Formats: sequence, structure tokens, C-alpha cells
Amino acid sequence: MSEPLHPATRAREGFLGQLFAGTLRWDLIRQFPEQAPEERQQGDAVIAEVEQFLKEHVDPDEVERTGRISPELREALRARGYYKLPVERELGGRGLSMLNTFRVIEAVMSRCLPVGYTLAIHSGLGAGAIIEAVQDGPLKDYVRARMAEGAISGWADTEPTGASARRASTTATPSEDGRAYVLNGEKVYIGNGSIADVLNVTATLCEGGREQISLFVVETTSPGFHVRAEHGLMGLRGLPISALGFDNVRVPKGRMLAMSQEHWRNTPLLEPLSALGRMYIIVAASLALSKKCLQWSREFLHRRLAQGRALGEFDEIQRQVSTTAAEVFALESVARWSLTGVTAENLPVRWFEQVAAKNIASLACARIVDRTVSLLAAEGYETSESKAARGAVPAPVERALRDARAFRVAGGVDFLVDHKAAREGLLSLYYASPEHAARLEAPPAPLPVEEHLSARNREHLQFTAREVHRLARRCVELTRHHPEASVLHARQRTLILLNQLCNELFTMSVTLAHASALASRGQPHADALADIFCTAARHRLEDLWRQSDAGLEPDFATVSAQWLSGSELDFLLCDVLLRP
Repeated sequence: MSEPLHPATRAREGFLGQLFAGTLRWDLIRQFPEQAPEERQQGDAVIAEVEQFLKEHVDPDEVERTGRISPELREALRARGYYKLPVERELGGRGLSMLNTFRVIEAVMSRCLPVGYTLAIHSGLGAGAIIEAVQDGPLKDYVRARMAEGAISGWADTEPTGASARRASTTATPSEDGRAYVLNGEKVYIGNGSIADVLNVTATLCEGGREQISLFVVETTSPGFHVRAEHGLMGLRGLPISALGFDNVRVPKGRMLAMSQEHWRNTPLLEPLSALGRMYIIVAASLALSKKCLQWSREFLHRRLAQGRALGEFDEIQRQVSTTAAEVFALESVARWSLTGVTAENLPVRWFEQVAAKNIASLACARIVDRTVSLLAAEGYETSESKAARGAVPAPVERALRDARAFRVAGGVDFLVDHKAAREGLLSLYYASPEHAARLEAPPAPLPVEEHLSARNREHLQFTAREVHRLARRCVELTRHHPEASVLHARQRTLILLNQLCNELFTMSVTLAHASALASRGQPHADALADIFCTAARHRLEDLWRQSDAGLEPDFATVSAQWLSGSELDFLLCDVLLRP
């Protein structure tokens, strides 16, 4: 078992790191962080400005119809500094905090997801995003200068062989004159790939008999760089996402990120910065779309009657819309906890939380959108254009359904993210510290009574603490029975279930903490939302434990082998063979 990734050392100090260890540290989240008034006012001002700009210049239906963001709109966004949200003021940027950057991106995505995505990719994964991981010197000076000039950027990492491949098939070799590296290869699904001025490009560097997966900052005007194709996505129409080619692209030596590790992911801060990028790209999008669904639901219920009664008077409708409202509150709680007060200095402490937020948000958004499609079904299973043509309210729920599906794939497909998080975050602790098991022998002590929570939520909190301890005990058992970590890691479903349990418990915890903090500030209305969310989460936990505790299971391996072997199960494709 390799040592945990470097940022994990500090992430263990954080709330989710402590939850992994088997303790619900209510003292760490009880005083749920609130954005400083001055910082919030700064974000509010930019949000008001950008919303007015979008209202005047962006037609999301036109972007959907044409499948493109016009160059004129892109240049207008650049001219107003929206591609420089977190960039410091001395470089001509807006100087926004991580939370305010998230809030502005969410506001843009609420109006037009593809436009918001271009900003999120640039701010979260572009050249400027990695600046904190770059040592003082020529590379840092170069990146700062390009950001000051307003260069648009992105991250070119995914290979045709897959995003999770540890070795990049794109290669970098020293040039004959020793002054540059020469890149060759192909990248796919690169956000901003066709509009970027500079790109962070990962490649396998072969030098001195040693391989290293390194990061290069590449000018897209370089000879040999070309856009091979624009991807046509199922959703997010208009997002500039492309397949790129690198044919003997020359990159000056000073534009490679210096590092001592064999892979860029092991470089301090780069992996947490990558997780921050997914907060902007996935979590902000999930929250924006979820809030739109909540808004569409209310508007729909206000205008519809059934049997002479308002739809909102029916039991099941009340349950559905309340569940959506509760999930939106939970997503807001996760985002706020993961970003409020976070800076480059303490970012690694929130690394585990920001990794978890990706799946928490995208899966909740999927539930919300699916629920909204069902709720609005009385107005038709059709496009917004079709609704508008017949005079119906054109809420674009079908577009939301297509767009939301992308969130579970972007930044890593959901089940692989679960597996990786359990392997490198949760279980690595138990392999690294076997003595940790001794501290879990005794049952957990009850948490202090939280006066700002209702009786039901106080019980949810105590339940969550017991479940955290139960999860840790399960990790102890698994690692004892599988002393060779690779054997346990091969049980992919087990690890996926473990991480899903973690994510539910983390979300319950911060949702309860947020509700408690709001009540202490005179805003008690979130208490019922927390209760609804936690009740539903407990049902999901029960199912996850049931799957985790399963003994004998069906023979998935044999059925898979039979199907893939060729003909043994081909009768499934031909109904003739199924006839008597």
C-alpha cells in the first residue's frame, strides 16, 4: 500500500478526515461558518452586475438551438473581467474569494449552463488556477502575465484511453537543443479546448531513464497544436469541448511545472486545486440546476389545479416538492462548508470534503431533476420549444435532464470517484494506522444536546454519530480480513458502498450543523428542511448497509463472462429463441 497522497496529511485534520477515523467532530462544524459581511457584499455586487449583463446579452435558448457561444459574447465576458474572477486585482482581476467565485459561477450557470461552464473551467482548472502550486520563478511570472492579459485557459488531461489512466499516452521528450520539450499525443473532452489561449497539458516525460507524469503550460498558437474535433455532447449544448492533437509541439523548458514526484497528482496543492475545480464545474452547476428545478416546481404548482384543488394540497405533491427543497438546502450546506473561509493556505484541510461534494451534488441533482420531470409531466413530456409553440409555459426540464446527466460523468464517473475516495481517503488510514482500531472498541459517547435543533434533528445527530462509528468498525474488520490492500481494493463494490455511506453521513452532519447555526441566528425555518433530508438519507443508509452486509451474492462474474464470450447468452437478443 502506497502512502496516502500528500494533501491527505492535512485533510485528516478536517471534519471529513475525522469522520473517516470514526468520530463525528460536532465541535468542528457546530459553529457553521458564515461568510464575512464585507466579502459577501463584494460577491453580491459582482453577482448583480453579471446577472444584468446576462439578461441583456445571453439568450440560453439561442445557445441551445445553435450549439455555440458566439465569439462576440466570449469577448464581452473577457472584457468585463468575468474570466478573471479569482485573479488578484493588481493583475486586473476581480480578486474574489473561492466562495465568491463559486457564487458568481453558480449565478451564471443559473442563466446559461454552457457560458457558466467556460468560466468555471477557466477559473477552476486553467493556468491561473494552478498558480498557487507554482514556485516563484519564470513559470509563475509567465502565467501571471498571461492572466493579466486576459488569456482563456483550460486543462488538457483526459486521454483517449480514459481519464483514470495513470500513465499519459501523450509524451514529452527533450528537444535536440536542450531548450524545450516536444509534446506528441491526443487529448479528448477538453473543456475550453477550442477557445483557450493557453492550456495545462499533462504528458509522460521520458528523461534520464525515468518516467514522470508532468504538467506543461502550452500556448495554443504553437505550431503542431490543433483542434481535431468539437465534441457534440448529449447535453450542455454550446460548451466548447474538443479533441486536441499535439504533433511535435515545442514547449520551452521553463513552462513545465517543476516537481519531485513521479505524478503531478502527488504534487502538494495540485490535487486539492483539482478538487476545487470540480467544486466550480460540478457542484456549482448541480446547485444552480437544482434551484431552477425548485423554482419551476413552485411556479407549476401555483398554476395547476386537479379535481378543483390546488396541486400543492395533495400529500404526495407536498412530499415531492419538500424533498426537493430539503435537498437544495443540503447541497447548499455542503458547498458552504467546503468553501467558506477557504484559502490556498488551508485548502488541503478541505480536500476530502471537496472530493466528496462532487458525487453528493451530482447525484442529488439527478434525483431533483428526475423528480421535477415527473412533477411537471402534466404539462407534457416535450421540449421547451414545443411547449412555447403551443402556448404552454416553456420550462426547459428536458434540457435540465440531459444537462444534469453530464455532472455524474464530468470530473470522473461517479462510481470510480467513490472507489478512489474510499481507497485513498478512508481505507488508507486503517492500513497506515492499525493501532487506530483499539480506539474504536468502545461505543461512541453521546454528543452534547444541541439546543438549536428540534427533537427530531437532535435524534438524527445522535444517529449520525453512531453510524460514523459503525462505519469505522466496518473498515477495521475489512482491513483485518484483507491485510493485503490490493485484494480489498479489487472488491470494487465494497469500496463504492463504503464511500456512499461516508457521503450520506457527511451530508447529514453539515446539513444539521447549518440548520443549527441558522436557528441560533434567528432563522429557524431550515430545521424542517434538515429533518426531511436526514429522514430520506436514513432510508438510503439502510439500503446501503443492507447491500454491504449481503452474504452470498449472484454470480455476476459468470454471467458477465458468458455474455462477453460470444454466444451463450445471445438468446437475449432474439425473441424467437424464447418462444415455447
